[in-house]
Amino acid sequence: MNAASLYRMLLCFSLLAGCATTQKIEKHYTFEDKQVFDLIDRLNKNPNDKEAEELLPEAYNQALTTRNAIKETNYNNLNNGDRHIANATSWQVIQNIYQAIVLSVAARKIIPDPVNASAQIQHEYSLAAQEYYEDGQTYLSYNSKQYAQMAYDAFTKADKAVPGYKDVAQLMAVARDKAMIKVVVNPVNYYNNNFRYWGFNNDFLQDQMVRDLNFRSYSNVKFYTNWQASTQAINADKVVDLNYTNITIGSVFTRTYNYKRSAQIQTGNTKSLPPQPVYTTVYATVYVTERSMQNLATLQCRIYNTNNNGNILYDNFPSSYNWTYSTARYSGDSRALQAQDWALINNSMMNAPGRNVIADRLIRDSYNMLISRINSNVRFSE
Repeated sequence: MNAASLYRMLLCFSLLAGCATTQKIEKHYTFEDKQVFDLIDRLNKNPNDKEAEELLPEAYNQALTTRNAIKETNYNNLNNGDRHIANATSWQVIQNIYQAIVLSVAARKIIPDPVNASAQIQHEYSLAAQEYYEDGQTYLSYNSKQYAQMAYDAFTKADKAVPGYKDVAQLMAVARDKAMIKVVVNPVNYYNNNFRYWGFNNDFLQDQMVRDLNFRSYSNVKFYTNWQASTQAINADKVVDLNYTNITIGSVFTRTYNYKRSAQIQTGNTKSLPPQPVYTTVYATVYVTERSMQNLATLQCRIYNTNNNGNILYDNFPSSYNWTYSTARYSGDSRALQAQDWALINNSMMNAPGRNVIADRLIRDSYNMLISRINSNVRFSE
């Protein structure tokens, strides 16, 4: 294998292995860094490029000088962990230059001993992980949700700097649990009757709300039923009370009325030339029986903080379901009837929906209104 083939193979391998990392680092390149990469690229395309040969050493030294100046002046205002991450990034730029040189036969002849920054990169990441780890422990000792979230963020940074650093995974779990806002959803009060009266096998609405709200994946909020909270010894930060102050299943109201129909029907033709049509007026009466019922429900929801009993949400969510069905008969000449008349006449008798069907619709409609309100306006983390 000749030198050019070896270079192409190593270059392809390098690009495949480090493409994502390189793309993230490239945005940190300075003008001096880019000059070095441009000169190396020129030499890769033409190893006899004399101007590139002459400019590369000076450009390389200038890139290192600029890089050191950046580390000294721009990172001092960062906290310890972030400063080490910034240093690691700066070293990674130098390492990218190193890799570009060693993969270039022409550039390697000009700069035979480029700076290999791999050890410095790992050292900075280790220092960053230690700083983040210590910050997390400090925040965790303050024993508040706000600082617990800060501790979780610090431990997350430590684990990102050095995956699996010390016992950071366990501490992340502890911090996340302490930072988590725990909301308990109580069983629903179904207006003077239990849920079985309305046809439900269990308290589905309580379980549905817990599932729906947890499905939203709040970053630091988790929802529990009262049973889950009890069995897991959860101390609620906030509580949701659901109370149907009204569920009214109306009686069927029957109303009868009638109306007249008439139509001009051609019944023959005159004997004149040309013949003219002869029309006769026909009549019919339509007798309508209309059955209807009105159904209402009102869901009252209160969400409050347990520490001060202050309300986050306290409002009513009404729903209604009106059922109407009509049938008809007629007397007279059927030719006077219109399409809408036949639709009523052809209707077969239908029973009104049962209590359980109506209650299910009312409850689901009011619940959906509540969930929409929570999704748009309620902030559990506040």
